[in-house]
Amino acid sequence: MADVFISYKRAERDRVRQIAKLLKDENLDVWFDARLEVGRGEGFDAEIEREVTSAACVLVCWTPEAVKSIYVKGESKKGLERDVLVPALLAQCVLPVPFNAVDTADLVGWTGDAQSANWLSLVATIKQTVARSKADELQRIAHSQAAYERVADKVYPGTLKAIVGKIAANRDNDAWAYHADIESILEWLESVAEKESQHNAYGYELADRQSGGSAWYWWNDGKAAERSARLSGIRERLKRIDSAISKSQEVLEKPAP
Repeated sequence: MADVFISYKRAERDRVRQIAKLLKDENLDVWFDARLEVGRGEGFDAEIEREVTSAACVLVCWTPEAVKSIYVKGESKKGLERDVLVPALLAQCVLPVPFNAVDTADLVGWTGDAQSANWLSLVATIKQTVARSKADELQRIAHSQAAYERVADKVYPGTLKAIVGKIAANRDNDAWAYHADIESILEWLESVAEKESQHNAYGYELADRQSGGSAWYWWNDGKAAERSARLSGIRERLKRIDSAISKSQEVLEKPAP
């Protein structure tokens, strides 16, 4: 997750590259689409979507051309919805609703002076937004972890294992009564599988981009292969589950004897 995602119109790339460099000098991790390379990763749209929805701050650089861009307005809307939007005016223009109601830094005529009062004010706003966003994210994670631990104390894994015994002990004709439980467990399993899939795809991209980094070591040291082997075991169990359910369906779909 980047500290700052920069939304802009391509004609302003040189100015945005200068802005990105100065922000990096402030120890901020900056993302803008100059990083994208043809044929890399999951594609432009998917990567931009991921970055703009995860960045701690969305910096939009408004110009007359940017105002006309559905992409800039779309990215800005995501920043506004997440309450992490920081707008800056690079050239005089009339901002569309609802962005005209957001305090906007004035960089019209700014030449790249890192000591400019307007620039320093913008940097301060960006840093405040990044700090608040990260604090909110940490709090959300803490709440989520606490909630999961409360559930884990009561349910996982002991109760789920106990259900196996309950199924074996109850009447043979009550399997239908567990349908709601099955749906809930499958929903949980599907969400976990999707989360891991996205995490691994992003991790591999990082490993490819940063040779020698922590993600690279995950693949190089064989940990990725170990996890893959464990997932193979899960897939085998899912195949057995699917086979059992398939047999039930075959019987249920027979005509009445």
